[in-house]
Amino acid sequence: MDTLSLMDAFPIYGYESPILVSKEKGCLCIPLELKLPEIFSLDKNDYAKFNRLFANIITTLGENTLVHKQDLFLTDRYKLDKTRVDKDFFELEDELHFVNRPFLKHRCFLGLHLVPKNYFKCNPLSANGYLKKSKNGLFDGPIPKEYLDTTVLETFRLKAMAINQLINESELLTSTISNFDHLFEKDGYYSNYLEATFEEGSGVDIDFENATLFNGKKQGQFFTLENLDQFDTEAIFDHSYYGKYHSDEHPFPIGNLFSLGFKIPYEHIINQYIYLPPKDAGVNNLKKRAKRLNKYANNRKGDKNSIYRNQIHQFEQNLIEEHQELVYYHLNVLGYSEHSDDFGMMCNTIKSAFKKIGVHVKTNSVDRKNLFFGGILGNGVGISSELYSPMSSKMAASLLYSEGGYKNPVHGLHGLRMIDRATHKPLLVSLYREPEKNHWIFNRGMLIASGSGGGKTYFANAYLYAEYREGAEVIILENGNSYDKLTAYLKGFTIEHNDDRPFSFNPFVLDEQDYHMNQDNLQLGEHKLTQLIVLLQLILGHEKTKRSTSSSIIHQTIFERLINGYYQNSEVTDNSNFGFNSFYSYCADALPLLLSEHKINTDTFDCNTALMILGNYAEGGPREYLLNSKDERISKLTGERWIYFKLGNLIDNQQLFPIISFLLMDVFNKKLKDPKKLSINKILNVDEAWNLFDNEIMAQYLNAQSRMARKYGGQPIFISQKVDDFITSKHIGKTLVVNSHIKVLLDMAEYSNSFDDIQEILGLNAKQKQMVLSLNKDTSEKRKYREIAICWKEKVGVYGLETSYSTKCLFETNPNEKALINSLLEKNKNDWKKTALDYKELTTKNESL
Repeated sequence: MDTLSLMDAFPIYGYESPILVSKEKGCLCIPLELKLPEIFSLDKNDYAKFNRLFANIITTLGENTLVHKQDLFLTDRYKLDKTRVDKDFFELEDELHFVNRPFLKHRCFLGLHLVPKNYFKCNPLSANGYLKKSKNGLFDGPIPKEYLDTTVLETFRLKAMAINQLINESELLTSTISNFDHLFEKDGYYSNYLEATFEEGSGVDIDFENATLFNGKKQGQFFTLENLDQFDTEAIFDHSYYGKYHSDEHPFPIGNLFSLGFKIPYEHIINQYIYLPPKDAGVNNLKKRAKRLNKYANNRKGDKNSIYRNQIHQFEQNLIEEHQELVYYHLNVLGYSEHSDDFGMMCNTIKSAFKKIGVHVKTNSVDRKNLFFGGILGNGVGISSELYSPMSSKMAASLLYSEGGYKNPVHGLHGLRMIDRATHKPLLVSLYREPEKNHWIFNRGMLIASGSGGGKTYFANAYLYAEYREGAEVIILENGNSYDKLTAYLKGFTIEHNDDRPFSFNPFVLDEQDYHMNQDNLQLGEHKLTQLIVLLQLILGHEKTKRSTSSSIIHQTIFERLINGYYQNSEVTDNSNFGFNSFYSYCADALPLLLSEHKINTDTFDCNTALMILGNYAEGGPREYLLNSKDERISKLTGERWIYFKLGNLIDNQQLFPIISFLLMDVFNKKLKDPKKLSINKILNVDEAWNLFDNEIMAQYLNAQSRMARKYGGQPIFISQKVDDFITSKHIGKTLVVNSHIKVLLDMAEYSNSFDDIQEILGLNAKQKQMVLSLNKDTSEKRKYREIAICWKEKVGVYGLETSYSTKCLFETNPNEKALINSLLEKNKNDWKKTALDYKELTTKNESL
């Protein structure tokens, strides 16, 4: 058995920044590291742009150059995030749930080679000839004279710089010229490739004995595309379609080689080579081949010589008509299996992946040594010419692998723990911090919606808990019990509305921030004045749609005069006992006089009707409790960080629900305007509140509130369990959608046939629609998670929400599961840690049965 040391077998002779010098005839290479677009993030226009970019790269390099694109998919494992484990028990449980999870990590490199003019005459026996030479005799043969010309070298370097800039200006992907550390450090590229790991190298043997390839304990196998006969299809377009997400009504484009990437669950390396021959030489070779075929052609039906000759003539014609370059293309995939039992399955998986792209791949063991060393960045010349196929530069560009991994961080202090949909790698997703920083959004307003059973409230629990851990203050308005377990664990403050103890307020009481003194006269602040005007509009049921604009202004002016007059009159009478009773008494006297003084008739403002309705909330009225006594439960909320208002059956009360919700929002306003809380995220989470926004007055008020929330660092969140509400709600398009730059959409399968209406109302672009309709169509049976599309204005990302079983205990809303959790909690005397661990054990045991 012949043995070479790594030093002798390593194909790189030297490095003169930024150029690698190969031992194979001193060929030159400038290496770039690329960050490809995130998987599933491109639309058909992006793929066309991607292909044009690489076609431009090919023509920019010019003849006698070689492009080697390499994509490494090697295993990494999730490591414990020490910055997050000390926060609380449930965060530690989530970290332990993910720790050591394996996933494929992706790195992509582009080697730009300047090759000798006679390079393409290289056959398998002469390829990587340096391996047969002694160390001292590497350059005994003549060095190509063009490499001695400094002008040629400088021109090549400038072209590489231009290509690097071209890639970065594309806005699709990014490029960095690899330096010495990137390449040669212990965890650099060469260590990654030679040891098939992204961990720091420890040194392994590479064995080619007995027609096999072993990299340490990992067994490898090459699969090659060497000639056009291996294609099932005659035409290659800019992109293909992903069958599991695609339909005629809802197309879902992906790259032509998509199946060779993350969808192969084994470690593997994709190598692609594009050689640009001297233009005349390449065309002449084709003509010679056509002439040779014509000599033996009989022009009969089915005659292969005639068919191949005609194909060459047609190919030449297409190159001329489409202004394309003739190039030579080669593709191979090196698959690795760490266990011998998996080797056969790995080979079958890669073969199946090639079938999906219409290629009959060749299992290649004969060329394994050349393919392995030719795959080392900087030694693209190690591939022999017999492995290449002629094609147009456009077709070669469309055959380049185009999808990379998620760009979200894995570790850090901020973000919601989620997983990517391709490899289930744990990620941290920043829903507003990074999007604000990157100018994707200009407010934090969030809208959460899905079909029934889509997991909206589960997501909301997870998000609110993540933000609470980072210091946020949370107010929840809901008709139900979806947040009771998390509220109980956090020792939050729950206030429930019921007939025995309804909510009560006194909105006429003034805090110091509600007014100022102007020459000894009390002057209401604009926000307080607006609040009280809106309250009166809600009580009286005044909506713009029912009256003219001028009438609306008159009504608003009347309310403003009454409110200001009430406080000024209280100063005169020395009455500081502010409340709705005294306000009503004032109005009973002042309103008729005001209307008479300004000659306002009954059709414009009906005084008697107004006083009758207002009287419902004054002393002796059926709802005198609502606005005359300040609920001590609500008055103590200033310092609470987690507040849960249970609205009971109020949501169906068209008169009371808007008024009470409006008054509860004042708790949120006070948090917003507290100068000590400016840097804190202040969240108002409204779950099932569409009736509120069918009221135009509240819709207008919400618009104003959203602007104030943006100014003071607040985040309104609105959740719907019926997506039909987006279509039927009168004012939703003017309020929630406009003021929600973050749209969180879960499973919409039941609306796929009517999604166009939802798309229009939500303002989703075509890519966002594609992503939403692809949710949960290709999930793993091995993992329990739900896919979620997060839309930031024009951007979109799909993630999976997966938690530990312990944390699921806090978020679960399924009635049967909640009953089990409640029984465990009672058994454990309200100890949430013991309950969570018991629930985890029971759930794990049930799933293993």
